[in-house]
Amino acid sequence: MTNPYGGPPSGPQPQDPYGQQQGGYGPPSGPMPQQPAQQPYGQPNPYGQQPSPYGPPPGSAPPNNNIGWGIGSIFLCWPFAIPSLIKATSVQNLWAQGQFQQAQAAADDAKKWGRIGIFVGVGAWALLILFYVVVFVIIAASASSYSSY
Repeated sequence: MTNPYGGPPSGPQPQDPYGQQQGGYGPPSGPMPQQPAQQPYGQPNPYGQQPSPYGPPPGSAPPNNNIGWGIGSIFLCWPFAIPSLIKATSVQNLWAQGQFQQAQAAADDAKKWGRIGIFVGVGAWALLILFYVVVFVIIAASASSYSSY
């Protein structure tokens, strides 16, 4: 119902979903809806990872994809090289999509799997060489104990 003498309307007014009075003039009454705060780079986004519309942070380059660790581990222990190479090849793509934290995590995972592959491979080769040395020593010792009179 409107006031015939001007001024604000009288009587109960319908509420909108934000709790503001409808039909009146002037500033809205009731609480205003809050906008989510912008998260600075490097901080977790509570609303899920969204690509940045502004591009990478200023002055930054894509992280090192650590593909060398994966290539090195191919020759020593290839089962660990596979996840390393998969993660290393996804770094550039994630960076281009604006998923900077995931790109850094993929680079770190590539390095981790590549290093595991190299260390396991070096250890396995060392054990294999040690095994052959022990077998050779045993054969040499047993051959020298036989005499050929």
